[in-house]
Amino acid sequence: MRHDDPGLQPERTSLAWLRTEAVLGAIVLAFMRFAPGPRIVVAAIGLVCLVPVVVLLFTATEGHRARVRGLVAGGGTSFWWRYITLAGTVVVLGSAALVLVVVAGSA
Repeated sequence: MRHDDPGLQPERTSLAWLRTEAVLGAIVLAFMRFAPGPRIVVAAIGLVCLVPVVVLLFTATEGHRARVRGLVAGGGTSFWWRYITLAGTVVVLGSAALVLVVVAGSA
């Protein structure tokens, strides 16, 4: 789809989302590898956090197309579910890491 944005704003936004999702996926994998605690608990938390990251990655193309359509139509697009998914994943992963480190430190 063609649009008249010489700055290629939708492309920059889509690439930023892809980088963010890829880095979050790498952080989740590092968490699964290095987090202290029972391996089954760490693996379960990691998988719970990895699923939304994979969903965000697989829906990135449609998100880009929606941004372009919104720009062509003269408006914007709201991806509230993507924002909530990303923020929720970060909160769950950070909270779990904090709890596991505190529990491992007190043991």
